[in-house]
Parts: sequence; structure tokens; C-alpha cells
Amino acid sequence: MRILFFLIAVLFFLFQAAPAYSQEDADTIACRQSRGFCSFAACSGPNVDIGTCRSAKLRCCKW
Repeated sequence: MRILFFLIAVLFFLFQAAPAYSQEDADTIACRQSRGFCSFAACSGPNVDIGTCRSAKLRCCKW
């Protein structure tokens, strides 16, 4: 029973740092606000390249 309380305490400690990693970059937010989506590959076909995502690691495409 003690191990269960220890595991719960460890989980709370680990998830305490999670909000810092869940914040999105400004360019990703701007892409989603302009109704775009992030893509690993270059935008192709009817999709148009409108910017970047994830600090310029991904391309922002719009239909």
C-alpha cells in the first residue's frame, strides 16, 4: 500500500513540469489562427505554403 502512495507522489512530481513543454511556439499559433496546418514535408498539390511551425522546423500549409 505504501508503494501506491509513493507512485502517486512521483507521478504528480513528473506531471508538474508538463505545462512548460506544452506551450506552443508563436509561429505555430499564428499558423493555426490562419486556418493552416503543420506539415513535415513541403506543401504540395492544392496546399499553399503560408509560413512555418515549431520554430521553423515544420511548414505551415493552407488548403
